[in-house]
Amino acid sequence: MLKRVLVNTGSNVAQLVVSMVATFIMAPIYLKLMGHHDYGLREMVLALVGYMGMLDLGMRPTVSRFASLHNAQNDRQSLLTVYGTSLVFMTLVGVVLGLFFWIWALSFPEILNPQGMEEDTKYTLFLLLVGAQLMFLFPGFVCESFLEGLQRYYLKNIINIFSIIFISVLAYNYMNPANGLALLAFLAAVTTLIKLILFSVILMRPMVGAIYPNLSLFSRQKLREMLIFGFKSFIQGAAGKVEKMSDRIIIGTLMSPAMIPVYTIPATLVTYMATISMTLSHTFMPLFSDLDARGEQEKSKTVYLLASKFLVALVVPMGVGIALIGGPFIAIWMSGQFDPALVDAILGLLVVYMGVPKLNPFASRYLTAINKHVIFAKVAPPAALFNLGLSIWLVLEYGVIGAALGSVLPVFVVTPIFLKVVSDNLGITMLQYVKHAILPAIIPVAAMGGGLAWWRIEHGLNSYLDIIAAVVVSVVVYGVLYWCISIRKEERDVLMRLLPERFRKSV
Repeated sequence: MLKRVLVNTGSNVAQLVVSMVATFIMAPIYLKLMGHHDYGLREMVLALVGYMGMLDLGMRPTVSRFASLHNAQNDRQSLLTVYGTSLVFMTLVGVVLGLFFWIWALSFPEILNPQGMEEDTKYTLFLLLVGAQLMFLFPGFVCESFLEGLQRYYLKNIINIFSIIFISVLAYNYMNPANGLALLAFLAAVTTLIKLILFSVILMRPMVGAIYPNLSLFSRQKLREMLIFGFKSFIQGAAGKVEKMSDRIIIGTLMSPAMIPVYTIPATLVTYMATISMTLSHTFMPLFSDLDARGEQEKSKTVYLLASKFLVALVVPMGVGIALIGGPFIAIWMSGQFDPALVDAILGLLVVYMGVPKLNPFASRYLTAINKHVIFAKVAPPAALFNLGLSIWLVLEYGVIGAALGSVLPVFVVTPIFLKVVSDNLGITMLQYVKHAILPAIIPVAAMGGGLAWWRIEHGLNSYLDIIAAVVVSVVVYGVLYWCISIRKEERDVLMRLLPERFRKSV
């Protein structure tokens, strides 16, 4: 079990690292060639696509959970039924959404055209290609979710890594100010189709499970069962989309698409903190589902607490580091295009907004796995609507920074609620969780943050070399302190078992 989790999580991390490197290299190029308006416009349309993704009605985590459950039960007939049923449903969703963009492209593309600055052809082609991508994207989600449920993350991640590199290389060589929007949309559509084909072929392999797309196995009863389960995930996902995607739409609508990069570039750094947490926790949902199906609740509790402690130990210093180093990094990365004080303020607020929920990083994975995630459907929507209304008001009052400020307040209400539900199902108290998973990171991160703040004030962070040096020193200080004062002997033994045998002997 441990080896399987390590392989899957390692492949998730590898994909994330490649994505981060590609973003670091390509984001300034995209911004320069596309301009602030088209860059912001693409962000708005992607946010709209994200909203439309809610129409899967929670099917993605549902497919992963049902695949894991039926695989643990050795129920092949149910596995094939889930695959065929979900493929039919998600293909129909993709076609409907694709047609929406095609109608938009052929009827009123001028909505994207600012005061006739460009010919509508560029925006028409962009929308047509986004529609084509959506038609392939949704059935592809089924294949990806099935691979996740079968705990074969590494197979899908290898393909995703190559697609990221493919898009970046072609965009770097062929992108120019005239074709930027259309080229990125074309590359996204092509890679989405290729991934759909490859994922389908991989699932057919006997070593994976010989899962064939037999559409005759479509079952209304199974679809109804999956939708009932997925509706709770849908409500949670819809609320999350409103929270995460609305800011760029609000900024672009109430201010200008050209103002969106001022927000999204800092948000990119902070999002990686949340993405790393989600990436490392992703493989645990089918694991918790598997343990629950086998009735191993005590093992689930042990895994949950230990994994939470280690992941919180990673996320907390990362958030502090981004808040302190992110501003100077963006100033160098984007050649001083943004106001440093504004960037620092946005970074600080977004670190709080995305970091506080990650103090309990496995909540959604665990509760979904044991079918107790209805709490998200009850709490997340009002929190998201409050976030939306607050952001609109604060953007009108304070501009771009208001979008970040509007996101912060709700997390201090909903995070304790989710922690309470998780603690009750694990059979522990909230205080026990805080003492076990969160408090051990406080002293090391305080020492690290204090030293980093002093370094920035006294010496400055004026080059990539300065930033790398600050990061290395901070990591060493934090790592040594955490290892020495925050980790118990039995936890060190677990960590040591994760190392290769040859390295363990040398230690």
